[in-house]
This record gives sequence, structure tokens and C-alpha cells, in this order.
Amino acid sequence: METKKRTTKNFVIRVSCFLATATMLLVGACGGGGSSSNASATEVEAVALGKELVGLTSHEQSSFTEGLVSFSGVEDESDGLGPVFNSTGCAECHEAGAIGGAGDNLGEAVVTRIGGMRFGVYSDLEDVGGPVLQVRSLREFDPLYPVGREVVPPEAQFVSKRLTTPLFGLGLIEAIPDSLILARSGVDQGQGIRGHANMVLNPVSGKTEIGRFGWKSQISSLLVFAGDAYLNEMGITNDIFPSEVLQQGNSIPPTVNTGVQPNDEDHDTQFLASYMRFLAPPSGNKDSITKTLGGTLFTQIGCANCHTPSMTTGNNASPALSNKIVRLYSDLLVHRMGPALQDGIVQGQANGEEFRTAPLWGISRRKFLLHNGSAQTIEQAVRAHGGEADRIRQNYESLSSGDRSAITAFLMGL
Repeated sequence: METKKRTTKNFVIRVSCFLATATMLLVGACGGGGSSSNASATEVEAVALGKELVGLTSHEQSSFTEGLVSFSGVEDESDGLGPVFNSTGCAECHEAGAIGGAGDNLGEAVVTRIGGMRFGVYSDLEDVGGPVLQVRSLREFDPLYPVGREVVPPEAQFVSKRLTTPLFGLGLIEAIPDSLILARSGVDQGQGIRGHANMVLNPVSGKTEIGRFGWKSQISSLLVFAGDAYLNEMGITNDIFPSEVLQQGNSIPPTVNTGVQPNDEDHDTQFLASYMRFLAPPSGNKDSITKTLGGTLFTQIGCANCHTPSMTTGNNASPALSNKIVRLYSDLLVHRMGPALQDGIVQGQANGEEFRTAPLWGISRRKFLLHNGSAQTIEQAVRAHGGEADRIRQNYESLSSGDRSAITAFLMGL
């Protein structure tokens, strides 16, 4: 198996950090399947947005730092960028509030996902450019480059815009035991709410696992999340996804040099996963009377039926992730969201109307809301809810303007 050439940076620290990270993976440091503990769970210590978790070991700190270097860097052709891509670096789209945040520019941080039906079965349309279109190519650096950008093909029946999600606290989400997520899957939570876990294939483990990341919980681990981003956003092949992205499904011209080398020399995917794993969650503001009232109303009208205020991580090889209270405001399940939000895209066991309950922590740092960035206020986002959330949306709309403002104040403090 081969991957495209990546420039070697700080080779010594990369090797030592990689060995530490690989050891951590083998002992289950980042798997959500970890067992619960009888030990009392503790709060995550607050730090500035964009900083690492408190309590990292020296190896974890080194891998986080190296991951931040990779995350903040700008890739070029010598690093394996292209032939087609959407961005030249992770931080180009993850920047709202701090590096690692959501997208704050709809022109840069929104990608296009396509799909369609073939012979009665959903298809990612890979042969015509799907599932993710790459709207840039190396032609922007070389006018004579033989591969151009992708466009929406006529075969696409479903076209969905997807906004970059924030990455803060993802390691804590990854460390939540499967049992806590499955305990709510398929269970009636009242007022029409009944979500389910999106069970997806992990290409690294070869197992079907609980999806936790992405707009439809379509990815189960941060390592896969990192590899997927390298391939689909930057066109950089890696040891998880070694096949080149083909422009509109066409073969790569023989004149294009993909610069391959053995993938055992490329550890950036591991470092990027470590950066996301150890990135601290947003720290909430101190409560006020208005926010306390808003929190009560949030629960009373049913918002917490999906936006579960907290879960707890299990035993973990990393002390910084072990037995921590995760105040994410999400059940990590997918739910039917109604016609205003459906996009027709199928991912794993999530159908075209289903989306993951978006974690609400750090919502005040986001400029755009919903999967396509179509809402700029909490009220706009709530009013777009339908499907399972239809009755709860009606509860919200029946509140006085003062009570709705109290809920907004509560959410903006998360």
C-alpha cells in the first residue's frame, strides 16, 4: 500500500510521538468502547479556547503540539495536495473562536456532498465525483495543470452543503462508553423523540462501530476522521484512505505526478488525530439568573430530550480523558429533522432526513448554525427543526419573547 509523498518535519519528535500514540491506541486510550468506572467523575478543568486539556502526559503533550503544527500548516503539491481539493490546510476552515473551531466563512468552510439513486439503491456517485466535490485543483497554481475543479454532475439528485464542524472536546466525546450512547438509542424520550445510533464501518478496525463525528455521526473514531479530512478536503492520500480522489471520477492523466512513497513514513494522520483528541472543550460562562431560567425552560419544553446536557467518559489510558463529565448537550444519536433540513444524503444508517444532535457547547463561538450554515441565530435554527423535534419547536414558539431570550442567553453561556 502506498500514499502520496509528505514532507518530513521534525522527524525525531514525530517518531517518538507516533510510538507513544500507537501504544495508546493499542491499550484503548481513545476507544469509546471503554468500560465505565466506579470512581467519581470529575469536571474538565477550564482553559482558554483552542488550548489542550489539562493533565496530559509528556508524550500526549508532544503529540498534541506536533498535531497542532500539522493542523495549522499550509499544504502544497510537494506535501501531496491535490490534484483536486477544497482547502490547503485544516485551519483554513476551522477557525471560529480559535483554531479548531467551526467554519466562519461560508465561501471557504462549506463543502458540497452529492448522492443519488441507482436501480432503487442509494449511491455516493463516486464515478462522477461523489460523495464530496472538490471545488479547487492545482490548476489555480499552474494554469496548464491537466486536472480542473469539480462541479455538480447532472447525475446528482441530492446536493447538500455542509459547514465545517468545531473540533473542541472531541477526545472526550470519543471516550464516552458505547453503553451510554446505546442506552438512549431507540428509546422513546417523550414528545416524539426517538433517535438511534448510526452504526458505521471503521476501515481501520474493520468493525461496525457507533458513529460519533460528522453531521450524521458517520465517523466512529478521530483517526478515521483525520484520514477522511486529509483525503476529501485536501486530496492527500494516507494509510487509511490510500486511493487518489479522481476528478469527476476520471482517471488521473499520466502526466500528473502523485509522488508516492511507502505509507509507513507518513504519520501526520496520527498526529492530527492526537491534536483533536487532546483539544479541550469550550468553557461555559458563569450562570446568571436569566441563564438559569433559560436552562430550566430548555429542559421543560423538551430540548434536553435530544440535547442531553452531559455524559461521562469511562476508564481511559489517558488521565486527561478518564472519568470526566462531558457537558456536550448532545445524545450523539441521529434523529429525523423534517423537510426543512432533509438533504437526501444517506451515510451509514442515517437516512436523508436524519442528522446527529449537534453538541451545543461553545455555540456562542459559532457564526453559522445548522449543517448548511443557513441559520445565524439560535431562534432561526430552532424554527427550522421539524420531524421528531416538531412538537418541541412548537413548545418553543409558544413561549413569550422574554422566555425565548432566556433560552438564548442560557445557550450562549455554554
